[in-house]
Amino acid sequence: MGIEKDGSIGPAFERGMALQAKYTIFAEGARGHLGRQLIARYKLDEGKDPQAYGIGIKELWQIDPAKHEPGLVVHAAGWPLDNDTYGGAFLWSRSRAT
Repeated sequence: MGIEKDGSIGPAFERGMALQAKYTIFAEGARGHLGRQLIARYKLDEGKDPQAYGIGIKELWQIDPAKHEPGLVVHAAGWPLDNDTYGGAFLWSRSRAT
């Protein structure tokens, strides 16, 4: 902070801090500008499958209360897709929305 446009030290100059930590959490988002640099520098994608992205869609259904099973959760990993397509679904049952 405080470096002038010509590169000289200005009146508001403050020396940077040295932070030391056992762990670094890098949370820039999926394949952001800095993330791409880190992946390339440390070869984080070497021998790995390409990153996959997904989209989620939420629907609310009203069903016959006789068909309701409180706490029921159904996971459909891959179904109804073929073996070459990534995806799946999950359904859960809850009481009437408030």
